[in-house]
Amino acid sequence: YHFSVSAVYVLSYLVYTGSTVGYVPIYHRCTRTSKMGSALAKQFRAPTPGSCLGWTAQQIMSMGNGADSIDAVTQITSVWTGSEKPDIVEIGPGAGWSLREFLKKLEPSRVYGIEISEAFRKQLATDAEFSAAIEAGVLSLHGDDAKDLAFIPDNSVDIVFAFNVIYFLDPLALYMKEMKRIVKPGGTVNFGVKEIAKDLDQTIYVNTDWDACLEGMKSAGFVDVEKKDKLTYFSLVGTKPE
Repeated sequence: YHFSVSAVYVLSYLVYTGSTVGYVPIYHRCTRTSKMGSALAKQFRAPTPGSCLGWTAQQIMSMGNGADSIDAVTQITSVWTGSEKPDIVEIGPGAGWSLREFLKKLEPSRVYGIEISEAFRKQLATDAEFSAAIEAGVLSLHGDDAKDLAFIPDNSVDIVFAFNVIYFLDPLALYMKEMKRIVKPGGTVNFGVKEIAKDLDQTIYVNTDWDACLEGMKSAGFVDVEKKDKLTYFSLVGTKPE
């Protein structure tokens, strides 16, 4: 039991660091048949406040320095030619690594943080930088499911960003339809994904076929859809037609 829990913890952490060498066989032994592994995997979608596994998931997702999600934001901001102060939606900001980069690099007019985890919403709201952005009316945090964002107007968002999130969007078509509604013509959707997600519980990580994800984006009406290979992750990107 202790070996199983330790292996689940290590492998889950690696989802956020990108290194998997030598660990995947352990994961298969310990989590494909482990109730503990499945229960922890569920917590990565939305850590439960006050629960041991929720706390564990939140700690894992807060570890490190968010290098991959920060890099994914840099890939967007370094070539940004759209609105001077864009409107941004981040789905699943978690510990806030990429959210902080968007605020710093693009000085957006509005940022919606869509975070279904109450634990992470509290963590973000008590951060000095984020609380200042909330007070200034730039940042707002929402516990709504991203398949229904009725408070966001049609054709109003320049960038939708989600890192380590698309795995959990079920059914994907419903989420894509809502993203298509809120994104401006010429705006983009950007998903960061990691290969190790393919080795996690596929009843929870339901979207790990990247080609199928790209097809889902195309079916929703996004164009110029592509998978961009990075060192430790992939970006799935699409644009709403003008």
